[in-house]
Parts: sequence; C-alpha cells; structure tokens
Amino acid sequence: MYFATLEDARILAEELKRRSTRVSGVELFGSVEKDGRGHDVDFVVIVDPKLAKKWWKEMRYEVRVRMGTRWLPLRRIIKKYCSALDEAFIKARKKHREVYASQLLGVDLATLGRKQRTTIDIFLLPEGWRHGKNLNAHLVLPITGVGDHRNTRMFLESIARQAVPF
Repeated sequence: MYFATLEDARILAEELKRRSTRVSGVELFGSVEKDGRGHDVDFVVIVDPKLAKKWWKEMRYEVRVRMGTRWLPLRRIIKKYCSALDEAFIKARKKHREVYASQLLGVDLATLGRKQRTTIDIFLLPEGWRHGKNLNAHLVLPITGVGDHRNTRMFLESIARQAVPF
C-alpha cells in the first residue's frame, strides 16, 4: 500500500490551484500534515463564500461526524484492520464529496489524486474560516449549517487547529 507524503500533498495543492480559478488557497490537515504520510490527503480548499455554502448545503450530511472525536483512535483501528467496514461507512461519503467538489471546482479530483497514487479528501471553506488556530464560528457556522451538531463543529475546530496553508 502506498502512503501519501507531504511532497505528494504539496504537488496536489499546487496542481489544484493551477487548474481551478475558483480555488484561492489550499490548506493541509490530517495524517499527512501530522505524521508526514497517510492513506489520503486531507485538504481545506479556500473558495468564495457562496461556493462554500453551496458545497456545504449539499454535503452537510456527508460531512456530519457520527463518531465523537474521542472515538478517533477506534476509527484508526477500523481503517487498519477492518477496511471493509471503513469502505462501507466512510469511503462512499468521501467519494460523494469528491465528485461534488470536482463539479464545483471544474477539476477531476479523482484523476488528480491518482497521479500521486492517493485520494483527496476535501472540504470547501471561505477565506477567513479561522483566526490563527481557532475556528471563525461567526463566519463558518452559517455557511456550513452544522452549528447544532456538536461532533461536526468539534471536527471543524480540530481542523482549524492543525491546518497549514500550502
């Protein structure tokens, strides 16, 4: 199995920015950012607020975090040892997000990811989505519509703490 690296993420981010005029920035989070390698590349893609709102309106339930953050170690075990469960519950939602983001951005993310032998897990958010390492809840929650869902809000707060711009 191939693991995506920081260099893969950098190449993908540059290619995504080059191919889509709708992308004003790309930020990396997740295992590649944290450990230098991972099963996929997790990106926050900075776009116009109207485009972000359109993506979140359609993807809100695909993003909705069903497991609280305290259960993330269990998710890692499931990914490693029970890939069929991961496939059934997570990968289909990721694929749906990828396809819709591809349509909105005008870039085939699946093909782009295959060039680096990985997949791209993507979340569209507007510029100013965070202040430093803190989620800008006043901007983000109306766009995402997840303010009433504690686990998803905590997930966005976690992303804000770890994301780094490319």
